[in-house]
Amino acid sequence: MPQLTGRKRHTKEANLRAQEVLSEKRALLASETPTDDLWNSLQAANSRNKELENLLAEKDRELHRLQSELDKANKKLHMHQDSSALWQEKHEKTYHELRMQRQTTKRGQQKLTKLQDQVQILKTAEKEVSKQLLRGSHESHKAIALLQKQNDSVHTELSMSMARWTLQLEKSHAKLARSTSDLKTLRNKASKLRKAVKHGKEQKEQAMASVKKKILDQRSVHHLMQKGVFTEETRNVVRLLVKAGCSRNLVGEVISAVLKSAGITGVGNISRTSVSRILREGYFAAQIQLGYEMKNAESMTFSADGTSHRSINYNSRHVHLLAEDYTSPEGGSKQRVTRTFGIQSSKDGSSEQAIADWENNLKNIADLYNK
Repeated sequence: MPQLTGRKRHTKEANLRAQEVLSEKRALLASETPTDDLWNSLQAANSRNKELENLLAEKDRELHRLQSELDKANKKLHMHQDSSALWQEKHEKTYHELRMQRQTTKRGQQKLTKLQDQVQILKTAEKEVSKQLLRGSHESHKAIALLQKQNDSVHTELSMSMARWTLQLEKSHAKLARSTSDLKTLRNKASKLRKAVKHGKEQKEQAMASVKKKILDQRSVHHLMQKGVFTEETRNVVRLLVKAGCSRNLVGEVISAVLKSAGITGVGNISRTSVSRILREGYFAAQIQLGYEMKNAESMTFSADGTSHRSINYNSRHVHLLAEDYTSPEGGSKQRVTRTFGIQSSKDGSSEQAIADWENNLKNIADLYNK
């Protein structure tokens, strides 16, 4: 801002001077002077202009110099301000450090006082410990003397023990030699036993193979009869086939076909007469079983239902009771069952005839069971 103001001022002065010169020239031109006077005036004006220009250039140089000095002064001022702020910051930091140092010194003094008190306590304790150590030293000397005596006695006992253990060691060596000999003998026996066991295993395997072969041979052949009597398995199969609707004439053929399809050779044959006899035996066995269950039952419930066909009455009779569960592995449990007496014809549907039929059925079962 100072540089611009000075330049404007010099420019204004130069303009004023130029206007004065111009006014003089105009005055000279307005007058009716000779040409020489005008020329002289013009020369004087030109010289005056040059002087003014030189003066203006000199002022500009001076202005530039002053401006540079002003810039340098401003820089120095900024540097001094920065330095002052730095010193102010250092002063504050130093003041803070001094305060912290004073507080630290104060705390250190307090700790030093406490340490002195503790040192005094430790000195007192050290005196007590020294006294105790002195007493302990006297007691230690006594204990060492006692231990020395005991050590002598232990040394004597140890010498005797060494002699005794040396003797036992010699005996142990002798026993070891005998044990080595016995071990060799036992190893020979063990080798013989292993060979015997191996031979026994081979014999066992051969025996098992022969038994398995024999069992397979027996399983591949099924005998319907044993000692001239049909087996129980054969009887059960016959009853099952007849119950399933197989003709009595074809029961033997069906059994042979089933065995042949399973790769089993069937030995024996069964006729229609034998099938009928097996069925009758099953009927009588069922009646005897029913008599046994009715005898052992605490209570029974009888029921019946009837119908007629071509003027003939047919009645189906049942009994409900608590009987033994034959499928139970324990064998002592019971279950509620319903047994049938079969289907019989009746003369008529009267109550008297129904009672007579019941009595007849029960009498037949009782007679079979009691025989």
